[in-house]
Amino acid sequence: MANDTKKIHAVQRTLEIIETISDLEPAGVSEIARNVSVSKSTVHTHLVTLAEEGYLIRDGDEYRLSCKFLSIGSSIQERFRLYRMAKQHVDELAHETGESSNLVIEEDGMGTCLYATNPKDSPDVYMSAGEKNYIHATATGKAILAHRPKSEVETIIDRHGLPKLTEQTITSREELFSELEDIRDRGLSFDRQETINGLFCISAPIVVDEHAIGSISVSGPVSRFATDPRKGELCEAVEEVANVIELQFVFS
Repeated sequence: MANDTKKIHAVQRTLEIIETISDLEPAGVSEIARNVSVSKSTVHTHLVTLAEEGYLIRDGDEYRLSCKFLSIGSSIQERFRLYRMAKQHVDELAHETGESSNLVIEEDGMGTCLYATNPKDSPDVYMSAGEKNYIHATATGKAILAHRPKSEVETIIDRHGLPKLTEQTITSREELFSELEDIRDRGLSFDRQETINGLFCISAPIVVDEHAIGSISVSGPVSRFATDPRKGELCEAVEEVANVIELQFVFS
């Protein structure tokens, strides 16, 4: 039997409006209508409903997302045992290395940031909670894929492809599987400007019962990661934190 999924267009439109406000906020009716290609009256009806239900805040003629989304997001994070056990260690990694640190899982075939933090007073923002990235192009994503069955990796590639994000992005299956083998051998994964030009990332998988449940990383400009002594220090720090988190799963 064919997989006939029925879609509720009004719900799709509401979600599209919410995402548009998230990108533009604050945003007015006319601006939102231009971006979602529907009439201003239709947008206004959605906005009024969302505001009455507490999902939007109206400020004059403009709208922004309310903290209700923050509440929902926080409850989702707390649902993950990995977040509860690893958050403190991600914070410590950022503090000790002076670099942005991230905790990533695989969700729906994408690398999804479960938690991200910066060292104190750092203006750098490379990833935020909830952000999704193509899993083949990031150090965190490749660290996870390296400890997943080949058939599972193939399924993810079939679904999402291997899109080219920069000149350094791996775009062939043969090269990706070779890279994943290297990651398994050395225990660490690198993003060598494969997602964003100028950005370098070092990641280690968090493996429990021979299955990568997530990965942890530090990210920063290539210039700060270029020297061998500094790169070595960061690799050691990331790998150590990943091991600590794994042990917590084993003994808790």
